[in-house]
Amino acid sequence: MRKNPPELIGDVLKNVVDGLSRTKKKGPAKILSSWASVAGRELARHTRPAHLKNGALLVFVDESAWFYQASLKKDELLRALNKKIGKEKIQEIQFRIGNIKR
Repeated sequence: MRKNPPELIGDVLKNVVDGLSRTKKKGPAKILSSWASVAGRELARHTRPAHLKNGALLVFVDESAWFYQASLKKDELLRALNKKIGKEKIQEIQFRIGNIKR
């Protein structure tokens, strides 16, 4: 005997989509979405977080002048990112000169 009434397909799909949206913002996706607000508009235009591996966040920088600016803000960026994502998931940030395709 069925205990729960059947659900409307629209409600089921909405719950699935909402669940995907919530899980999408975990881990690296949350870091990527937080980068611009943490780094600031100008620095964010010249940098791109690439990946997080073993607590190290690799961030590509498009030119040496911005590499230097990012390096000066490294500790501040690390604290702000960890605060934004809610955990101390990132132990270090490594900057590398590279392509920051948009």
